[in-house]
Amino acid sequence: MQYYICVFLITLSLAFNACEKSTVAECPDACANDTLQHVKRVLLLGIDGCRPDALMKANTPNIDKLMADGKYSLNVDRGAHDTWSGAGWSTMLTGVWPDKHGVHDNLFGGKNYGEYPHFLCRVKEKSSCFKTASIVHYADLNTEIASPCNPDVIIDFDDDVQVAEAVKNYLNDCNMDVVFVNFDDVDHAGHTRGFHPDIPQYIDAIESVDGFFGPILQAVYDRELNNNEDWLIVVSTDHGGKIDGTHGFHCNDPEVTRVFSIFRTKNTNNKGGMSYDPPLVDIVPTILDHISVPVDSLWKLDGIKVAM
Repeated sequence: MQYYICVFLITLSLAFNACEKSTVAECPDACANDTLQHVKRVLLLGIDGCRPDALMKANTPNIDKLMADGKYSLNVDRGAHDTWSGAGWSTMLTGVWPDKHGVHDNLFGGKNYGEYPHFLCRVKEKSSCFKTASIVHYADLNTEIASPCNPDVIIDFDDDVQVAEAVKNYLNDCNMDVVFVNFDDVDHAGHTRGFHPDIPQYIDAIESVDGFFGPILQAVYDRELNNNEDWLIVVSTDHGGKIDGTHGFHCNDPEVTRVFSIFRTKNTNNKGGMSYDPPLVDIVPTILDHISVPVDSLWKLDGIKVAM
């Protein structure tokens, strides 16, 4: 009987492990007739539900370095309406406001990604030889927004630890051109404990994400040093939040609608706090400009590029 129990447990363990999503990088094949230089690349790091004032209070040496080496605003407009994650991420990833992308909540009803798609679609339209990735904790960002773009890597994980490990591996082991990453544990801490700089658990969650940033950013820095690459690194968020753990239905509350954005390249000009506050829709045109993807007026983007 003990033998059969052991066999059953081993089989069950193997079946469970087979369903586990691997953080090991499975690098996409390079194009046979590739004319891209692959020198300029992009890493967009999204921290769900991260308030700027809490970010400034937290001990975040990796993010601090990005701010010192790049330019930033702590008063970014994420849009005064539709203060849900689905709407905020849609705005960041499409470069248009909700009246165009059609998402006003977390149900994604009315989505209009056919006309206003994820920026990864714009990248692939320019050249299928761009190697793209969407590695997220919040699975809807892949199933609802990124999947129509057919990224070379599209995967979601159940926690930020696995997200960070996978991103690090893909940056170290593969030649990715554009990588979007979503961390979600800060938002979870905000909902359970409160979105506020005076909430220790919320600050702890921000500091944990900064710790995840360390190996990821080091992989980029190493690539720049060893491969003569120039990475645009952008860090931003979809919304802030209230001390009671909410952020929906707070359309006119700056604690929810005021967010932050950090932009850093290998040789950023005019480093430090920006003289103006670029809205969330400026992220997409800034990304496209860095990798020389021309913005078509027919796309009707609402943002403009940040000069780097």
